[in-house]
Amino acid sequence: MEIVFENQVPRLGRIPRAVILRAAARAQKLFGSRVAGAAASVVFVSAAASRKLNREYRSKDAPTNVLSFASLDRAEIGDIIIAPSVAREEARQMGRTFDEHVAYLFVHGLLHFLGFAHSSPTEERRMEAASEKILNTK
Repeated sequence: MEIVFENQVPRLGRIPRAVILRAAARAQKLFGSRVAGAAASVVFVSAAASRKLNREYRSKDAPTNVLSFASLDRAEIGDIIIAPSVAREEARQMGRTFDEHVAYLFVHGLLHFLGFAHSSPTEERRMEAASEKILNTK
């Protein structure tokens, strides 16, 4: 799986590429052909941009940590949109590092592309188990 990074937040500083690439490699180990050979974009946006996208596509007028948009092109999985300012605050509240939380958000977006959802408690548990498996695989 190829990962393409885009930073639309100039003051973000360092993009945590290594943790995302490591999570992508682990996901490829677990999901094989479902992600092999495809490309995913990881786009870092401002809280204002995430709010605008969240309002437009989910009818929720608030910034969000991660959004995922599946691609219609078979060579691409889709775009994972992450708002680092939202992610940084969530990480602080959860006692995680920023890098750990960004990896989690990337995996969350990727799992949506693979058909995982969290619209019921059962689906949410299934998605969390898959996230943990990817993030904790050596």
